[in-house]
Amino acid sequence: MIFSLDVGTRTLIGVIAELDKDEKLIIKDSIIQEHENRAMMDGQIHDVHKVAKGVQKIIEKFKENGFTDLKNVAVALAGRFLITSTGEYTQDISTEGYIEKELVKKMELEAVKRATENLDYSKGMYCVGYSVLYYELDEEWIKHLEGQKGNKANVKVISAFLPKNVVEAMMSVLEKNSLNPVHITLEPIAAINLVVPEDLRNLNIAMIDVGAGTSDIAISNEGTIKAYGMVPIAGDEITEAISKELLIDFSTAEKIKKELSINEEFTYKDILDFEQKTDKKNIEKIINPIIENAAVEISEKIIELNGKPPVAVMIVGGGGKVLGFKEKIAEKLGLPENRVALKDIETIKDIIYLKEPLIGSEYITPVGIANSALKREGNVFNHVKINGTTINMMMIGTDLNVMQVLLQYGYSISQLIGVPSNAITYELNGEFKIKKGNMGKEALIKINNQIANLKSKIKPGDEIEVGVPEKGEPLELKIKDIINPINITINGIKKELYPKVKINGKDLNMNEKIKDGDKLETKNPKVYEVLDEKSSTIIFTINGKTYETSSNIVIIKNDEIIDENNEIKNNDSIILKAVDMPQIKKFLDIKLKSRKIIFNEELIELNEQKILIKKSGKQISENSKIENNANYTVDIQEIQPNIISLFSHLSMDVKNVKNYRLMINGKEAKSFMTILEDGDKVRFDYK
Repeated sequence: MIFSLDVGTRTLIGVIAELDKDEKLIIKDSIIQEHENRAMMDGQIHDVHKVAKGVQKIIEKFKENGFTDLKNVAVALAGRFLITSTGEYTQDISTEGYIEKELVKKMELEAVKRATENLDYSKGMYCVGYSVLYYELDEEWIKHLEGQKGNKANVKVISAFLPKNVVEAMMSVLEKNSLNPVHITLEPIAAINLVVPEDLRNLNIAMIDVGAGTSDIAISNEGTIKAYGMVPIAGDEITEAISKELLIDFSTAEKIKKELSINEEFTYKDILDFEQKTDKKNIEKIINPIIENAAVEISEKIIELNGKPPVAVMIVGGGGKVLGFKEKIAEKLGLPENRVALKDIETIKDIIYLKEPLIGSEYITPVGIANSALKREGNVFNHVKINGTTINMMMIGTDLNVMQVLLQYGYSISQLIGVPSNAITYELNGEFKIKKGNMGKEALIKINNQIANLKSKIKPGDEIEVGVPEKGEPLELKIKDIINPINITINGIKKELYPKVKINGKDLNMNEKIKDGDKLETKNPKVYEVLDEKSSTIIFTINGKTYETSSNIVIIKNDEIIDENNEIKNNDSIILKAVDMPQIKKFLDIKLKSRKIIFNEELIELNEQKILIKKSGKQISENSKIENNANYTVDIQEIQPNIISLFSHLSMDVKNVKNYRLMINGKEAKSFMTILEDGDKVRFDYK
């Protein structure tokens, strides 16, 4: 048994049917329900909630009639924004034995997949049905593959595609009513499968399904369905023209349109509540331009798809009942009027009704949906197994992963991914912070007994095993996990520090754990707290002997001299520079030999030795400042003091000396370079 649902622009029609042993279609019940406030327009769902509400009413009425187990449903979509594509698939069957039905289905869906790949813009499109163009067995045409045996089998299909949003709107309506779609197809596919059975498809027949919002087209020829198409003109355009011309609401206009074939005059109230009268001729005058335009566009589409006018046209759907429509189609296609017919459901053979029979062309599509679903014609659904249970789902036109399949099946996220552990909230320097808990572990996933995950891709026929997820590990948060270190350099050496931290007013170290609701305060260290010493230790050597002394330092941060109470910040560069360094002579304990000379009656000592100091091979003065890590060498050099050595003890300007007399030990000195001995007396007189 199948529950089929035709979601039309104006009405919803539900049918419950089954096939008997002779493949006759048994209609067990049917219900028609109008949408409220035009929830659909041009064959597309515009108000999911209102359409879902209409479906719910149909389900409730079926339940009242004793059909309580309505979980699965077959649906069809109008061809709004329809595009088609062909695909072909070949398989080696030399080891298969006799071809089974399941293998044929698999080949058809593989051909549909090729059709999807052939689309230039397949992204965002869903395949909603297909028809087999032909089968081949060992490169020869054959009507059916099932039960055959050979080496190579081939199938070619024509697939119909609709935009993702159109399909998903329908899925949303079904989901709101807890319905599981087991068969989805295109409305013209369902209709033509019913009105043009296989034994008629060798004829070039065009079928037009005229609904309220769209006119869907399917064309048969040479034993197959060769093309599908759509024209966005249908019954609602006629109703709207009547509504605008007579100034009446849509439902009143719809009533007048439906009664055109039985009434000659019409009485109605316009939107201003004035009672008005009109007749059939006036209505025909209003609608004829619309019918003319519709007939032109539909005929042009048929010729575009078929390449020429067909030999016959079958019209189905409620919109096709409009007075004069089929005659216009015959005119535009250049066919005799008896080659264009309105196909009513009561003309279809092999349908058995358990209740009152359905009458009218509007029931072709809903009954056709049930017929296609029961015979599994053009179905794009396939099955996968989840923990041993077989489920159907749409798997053409999109790549599904494990999570998408499981969510469609009814799993919740919490059943697939373990809940995270509790978060920890805290304040850091007055700012509210949240540390999320540890993520839970995914449920163990296997596909065909191989380890997989929730993102793994799924193919038709896959068997999925789903385990139980694990909760996330309890969160442990330490101070060092949330406090960034302070990186500085001191005299070019990198150093990593941490600020001082208080939690709820208490000093703690970086390894302390943070509890939910704790309040943390941080304070950066000051310069004096990171310095090992406040004075600089100076180490140097003299003739290999190590000396140590100290000197005061100045602190330079980022090229500025700062106080030791200055706060350290990240990426600070600190230089410690020594000041007030002692002279090297302070560390020289050397007594030099000297000679005592009487110069102009004054005792003067002249050194007969001098100190020679070198640093890195370069001579320096004994007054030079000590440098850290310097190595000094000190030598004693013998010298011979002479008369000229005495002149440094005179306060005189040599430029003003005009005449002089130089005496040594009472005798006139021969030269200023005369060497002096200890005790010599030197006299220098000048004018």
